[in-house]
Amino acid sequence: MLVNLTFAAAAGGAANPVSIDWWTLVLQSLNLLIVMGGLYILLFKPVAQIMRRREESIESQISDAATAKEEAEKLLAEYKAQLQSAKAEAREIVEKAVKDAEEYGKQRRAEADAEAQAVLSKAKQDIQRERELALTAIRDEVATLAVAAASKVLGRTITQEDHEELVRDFVNKAGELN
Repeated sequence: MLVNLTFAAAAGGAANPVSIDWWTLVLQSLNLLIVMGGLYILLFKPVAQIMRRREESIESQISDAATAKEEAEKLLAEYKAQLQSAKAEAREIVEKAVKDAEEYGKQRRAEADAEAQAVLSKAKQDIQRERELALTAIRDEVATLAVAAASKVLGRTITQEDHEELVRDFVNKAGELN
């Protein structure tokens, strides 16, 4: 429009500077619509498609991130459960080892006590046997001495049979006194 006003002022005409040229208005409106349609087709649609694809990409990334987060949380829960299980298993192994060690110690003490009792019992038996042998030897010696004293007192010779009978009688009487 500015161009029309400039031409009208130069022509010196008496045209009204505020008047509207309808053909120019229609052509400029048509020109504006063509430019807007071209921009819409060439710029707005591709930019909208790019924005839509970008939005879809971001949404898929957010979805993938949420899925990855859920998987990570599941893995973390599994690892924690495995860690707890491993700790419990280690605790059980340690407790079992302690119990086994205590049981082994008790068993070894019981074996040592049994061995000591066996040695003590054998020693008592050996002492009893030696005592009985010593008593028998003493009885035989005393009997022999008694027979010898009796033969001197009697003044006669005692035969082997008399000697054995006197020893048996003496041993029996001495055994009854114990």
